[in-house]
Amino acid sequence: MVVSESAKEERIAERKLIVHKTVIDLPTAKDMVNKEKTGFFAKLGFLKPKPEEIDCEAVSLYYEPYIVVNSKYSIDYYKKNTYSIEVDEKVNEVIIFGQSLKPEAPKKGVRRLLRRPYKEIKLDAQERVIHEAAAYIALDRTGREIDFVKLPSAPAEAGPEKVLKELGDIARKLKVSPDNAISIARERVGRRPPDTERVAKEIFEVTEHAVIYTPIYEARCRNLKTGEIKIIPISGVTGKTLSL
Repeated sequence: MVVSESAKEERIAERKLIVHKTVIDLPTAKDMVNKEKTGFFAKLGFLKPKPEEIDCEAVSLYYEPYIVVNSKYSIDYYKKNTYSIEVDEKVNEVIIFGQSLKPEAPKKGVRRLLRRPYKEIKLDAQERVIHEAAAYIALDRTGREIDFVKLPSAPAEAGPEKVLKELGDIARKLKVSPDNAISIARERVGRRPPDTERVAKEIFEVTEHAVIYTPIYEARCRNLKTGEIKIIPISGVTGKTLSL
């Protein structure tokens, strides 16, 4: 019989708040946008407007929050298995560990070609198995999962709570609970294998849980000829364009 869910042990790390330091300053960000602005409006990847046709109306800084969770799961459990052992066709009884087993002929169609006739005994057993899994989950402020490798690595501000308070409205608000990432990790890696019969030990662990605020410059650019407007996000850490 499988043990109850209450037997699972959980170890959840305390959630941290991290605010990245801004590496790219505003003048540098504006200069980068002006150098690349025609590429933002390129058609078919190469048809670009003239530089004078693109006006970068504003470049502003905000802080985008992300939720990250690093988790792992392990279960030491028993599963059922049945072993088939071939014996001579003339054998009528096999005693193993004091248990009497009656050999039977294999089912029709199972006999191997060009083999002498045989019988087989079935041994019901339990196998002990260790299963491990891990997941790194990263969510944006709306709860949408993103590729965690896209999150920049940057020096962190000291006293992040104070810094976040001072940032005010330029720090965007989370629209989901930070615990959502834990729930996703638990669902993804914390499931028992379907052949679990009995559990010896089971642990779900969150080794890292953080809300990270990273600086992003938002450039508002307009094509003066067509009126098309594009908002270009640029990392305040790496200076790279994030998306279009």
